[in-house]
Amino acid sequence: MSRVPITEAVVEQLCDVLDAGLLDDEHNYMGAGFAAQDLGHEELAQFIYEADASTYYEALERARNRRKAAE
Repeated sequence: MSRVPITEAVVEQLCDVLDAGLLDDEHNYMGAGFAAQDLGHEELAQFIYEADASTYYEALERARNRRKAAE
């Protein structure tokens, strides 16, 4: 696992996963990876597979901010 780029597609797909309500805990990046696969979000699934935890949490923060801005 390493630091990988956080693309707009990753953030958008993570928003979809959060909106779908498939996670018991949004900090569970492994659960987010399975949810991404279930929703057909291959870019997000690959990102979660390759990224370290801090990179996932940064993407999660971006997704949360995007969802708040959309409200």
